[in-house]
Amino acid sequence: MGEARLRRQRYRRLLEERAIWGRWGDVSGGLVLDYGCGNGWFLRRLARRGFKVIGLEVHKESLHWARLGTDGQRVLLVLYGGGVLPVKEESADLILAVGVIRSLMDRGPLEEAVKEWWRCLRKQGRLLLIETDNAALRRKRSVQGILEVLMGGGFQVLAWYPIRKTSWWGLSLIKAGLWPPSLYDWMAAWELRRRQKKGIFPRGKMAYLGEFLKP
Repeated sequence: MGEARLRRQRYRRLLEERAIWGRWGDVSGGLVLDYGCGNGWFLRRLARRGFKVIGLEVHKESLHWARLGTDGQRVLLVLYGGGVLPVKEESADLILAVGVIRSLMDRGPLEEAVKEWWRCLRKQGRLLLIETDNAALRRKRSVQGILEVLMGGGFQVLAWYPIRKTSWWGLSLIKAGLWPPSLYDWMAAWELRRRQKKGIFPRGKMAYLGEFLKP
C-alpha cells in the first residue's frame, strides 16, 4: 500500500473511531461482535475499553494480522465463511459492522445478515454500521434501501447521518503529506461536525453512520 493510501486510511480510521464513540461513549462492558474485523483496528480499541470482543473475518490474512495485534487481550477471533453466525442467540450487547455491507451482499441477501444480527443481539442491543454510499454499493442497493431492510427486520433507527466525504480538499492535503499527522484528529472532529450539519443525502460521495436498536 502506497504512502498516500496509508495516510488516508489512518485518517479515516481516526474519524470513524470518533464517530463510533460519539454513539457508544455511554456504554461500558459487555460483548461486542465486530462483524468484518479486518486487521483488528476497532476490536483492539474496544478491548482496551473493557469490552469482550468477538472478531469475525472472511480473509485469513487479515485475521492473521488481527491476531498478532491482540495477543493477551479480551478478544476471540473467528474465520467466518458466511451463513449462520457462530454466536449464541441474544448473547451480544453490541454489533459493529464497518464497511461490510457491499461485500456482504456479494455473498448473499442483506436480509439474511440482518436476521442473524437480530438473532445474536440481546433485547435493547445496538447495531452500528458505517458504509460508503458509492457506485459499487448502489449497484447492489441504495442507502435508503439499507435502512428499509433494517427497519423491515425489526430494528429501530436511532441515528443515520453522513460522517465523511470520500473526496475533498482536506483529504487531498492528508494524502499528499501536507497535513501533519498530529492534527488528523482535529481534522476528523471538524469534518464530523461539518458533515452532520449538511444533513442526509448531500451532494458527493459520503460515508454514513447508522445506529439501530433491537427493541
